[in-house]
Amino acid sequence: MNPIPRRELTRRLRREFARFQFQAKAEIQWQSRKIWASVTDVSRGGLFIEMPEAASVGARFTAQLALNEPLRLTCIVRRVVPGLGVGVSITVPEESRNRFEALLLALSAGADPAMAAAKMPPPEPPKRRAATARA
Repeated sequence: MNPIPRRELTRRLRREFARFQFQAKAEIQWQSRKIWASVTDVSRGGLFIEMPEAASVGARFTAQLALNEPLRLTCIVRRVVPGLGVGVSITVPEESRNRFEALLLALSAGADPAMAAAKMPPPEPPKRRAATARA
């Protein structure tokens, strides 16, 4: 068995939350404009977003994930990878927390994240059969 290199060990221990591969488009509202970006991974505490124009560390913006029903998140840039994107910490609004938790649960189980984070319509009441006419 080979030992884990020090740099890799430090990276693994630094993670507070499990990170999941996740592909979704996101509409970013930043500096009074909207741009489209791609989310490549997600955790309970943050996202990595590939952006054509990277924001600086400390910048705040909202990201609306393009799922079956959009999921809005508030983001703060924590890390910039030049030419690639940004790592952000997130805050999930109260009204979206159950959907966000469902997304993480689906990703951890290997399910379809788009469906897991969608708001499901209420079940339809059972249909009543029409009375059959007697001859």
